[in-house]
Amino acid sequence: MEKKMHQTDIPSLPMVSSNLKIKTAWLYYVEGMTQEQIAEKLGVSRVKVMRTLAACTEEGIVVTTINRQTAAQIALERALESRWGLSAAVVVPTPSSEAHLETAIGHAVAQYLGEQMTNGMTLAIGGGATLYASLKFIERRKLEDASVVALVGSLPHARWINPSIVAAKVAEIYGIDSYQITAPVIVDDPKLREALWAQPTLKEVRDKAARADIALLTVGSLTPKATIFRHGIVSADLIDPLKAKGAVANILCHFVDAEGRLVDHPVNRQVMAMDLDIVARIPNVVIAAGGTEKIEAIRAALKVVSASVLITDSETAKALTAETE
Repeated sequence: MEKKMHQTDIPSLPMVSSNLKIKTAWLYYVEGMTQEQIAEKLGVSRVKVMRTLAACTEEGIVVTTINRQTAAQIALERALESRWGLSAAVVVPTPSSEAHLETAIGHAVAQYLGEQMTNGMTLAIGGGATLYASLKFIERRKLEDASVVALVGSLPHARWINPSIVAAKVAEIYGIDSYQITAPVIVDDPKLREALWAQPTLKEVRDKAARADIALLTVGSLTPKATIFRHGIVSADLIDPLKAKGAVANILCHFVDAEGRLVDHPVNRQVMAMDLDIVARIPNVVIAAGGTEKIEAIRAALKVVSASVLITDSETAKALTAETE
C-alpha cells in the first residue's frame, strides 16, 4: 500500500513536548535558533518565547547547561523529529516496571489532548491499552461543536478492550458527540464488510473520520502479549501465518509489513476499521506507543500513516533513532 500523503504535503503543526519550557531553552541555547524561529515553530508569540527564556534563567533551569536528565529527553525528542520527519515528539522516561509503561505514555497522551483539543475540532481515535490508560488523566471540560470518531468497530461486550470504548469515553469527558462503527471488529466474510461500509450510517462515520483534525492511534506487535491477541479480538493462532506473510505490526487491527504495506492475509479483508489510507490523509496523525517489543511495529506505523507526532518512552526513542533498522 502506498502512502497517500507525505509529511511535506501537510501544514506544519505547532511543536509539543514532554516539557515545553525546557524545549524552548534547548532550541535557543543548544540549537541556536532565534526567538522568532522558536515562536514560529511553537506557534506562540515572540514575547511568549522571551518570557519563557527569562523564566528558565530565574528558575535556575538554564545556568551554563540545561538540567541533565530533562535535557536527555529533549535530545531524544529532537532526534526523533529529525529521524522521522515529525512535527513533534514527546518522550517520557521509561518506567522501571514494564507494567507502568502504558500508564506513563497514557498520561502524556492526556496532556497532549488537553493542549490540542479545542472547540470545533474532530478527533478520530483508535483503542487499545495505552489509549485506555489515558482516560483517567484527561481533564474534564466542555467543548463546543467538537466530536470524536471511533476508528475501529466494536466487540459484543463492554470491557475496556472493546476498541470503541475509548472514543465513547473521550466524548463523554468533553461533553461532545461520538460517532461509532456499529459493526463487529472482525466479520466472517469480506463481502459482508463491503456491504456494511455501503450502509449510509457507516458511510457517514467514514466521511466524518476523513475530515478529522487529529487521528490518535496506537500500535500493536505480532506477539501473544499484544492486546489484540491476548484478549482474543483476533485469534492468536493467526500470529505465525501473519508473520509468514511478512506482518510486523497491527494498526487499527490492520496487519502490515515492515514497509507499512497491508499483508495479503484474509483477516485484512474482514476488519471493520477505518482504512489506513484514509487515516494517513488526516492532517495531524499522532501515534502513542512504546516498549522494546514494539520497535519494529512502530517503525512500520511511522511509514504507513506519515505520522506528525510520536508519543513514546525514552528507551523506545533510543532504538527508533538508531541509524540501522
